[in-house]
Amino acid sequence: FFFLSLGVGGVCCGIGYAFNENTFGDLFNNTIDTGLSVSTTNAILGFIIGLVLSSILLSTIGSAVNAVIVCFAEGPAEFEANHPELSRKMRETWLQFYPNCGA
Repeated sequence: FFFLSLGVGGVCCGIGYAFNENTFGDLFNNTIDTGLSVSTTNAILGFIIGLVLSSILLSTIGSAVNAVIVCFAEGPAEFEANHPELSRKMRETWLQFYPNCGA
């Protein structure tokens, strides 16, 4: 998920850069001089915000996937009883990657 987070950060970086170039031209010109242009500062902030937010959201998705796998490993009979179609698909996929391990 890290590279996807970098991609989202890059998109937010572009949006941050374009924000000052296309809108509110004089809105941020009265700020402290840091040696960076306002567009560059907006791009850096956009990248950081995009990276952090996408990392948080994608870690939630990763945790959900891990929880499903752990539940499948700990209670395959219950999973089969409650969700037979999903259980069948998970068993077939498992056997594709680990053919010597019976499921």
